[in-house]
Amino acid sequence: MIESWVFIEGANLEEEKLRSISLSNAQQLVIGKIESVSSMPGGWMLHIAANSPTDLGNALPKLAEVPGVTGALTLLLKKV
Repeated sequence: MIESWVFIEGANLEEEKLRSISLSNAQQLVIGKIESVSSMPGGWMLHIAANSPTDLGNALPKLAEVPGVTGALTLLLKKV
């Protein structure tokens, strides 16, 4: 199993849209909203757990397709 923390950037992103997307062999947990500050964008922090690195790699593009998402940044990868 592999786990990741991902920052999902986007103005006016709705938490429910991030929760409801199916990531196949990965599961997402929305940790919390990050407010925009000055020139720093706002968005959401997600914890994603996947069966394999391939499953995680397949999940990230699905998150990028959520309406309102303007970027994604992986902050941590951990094999457990």
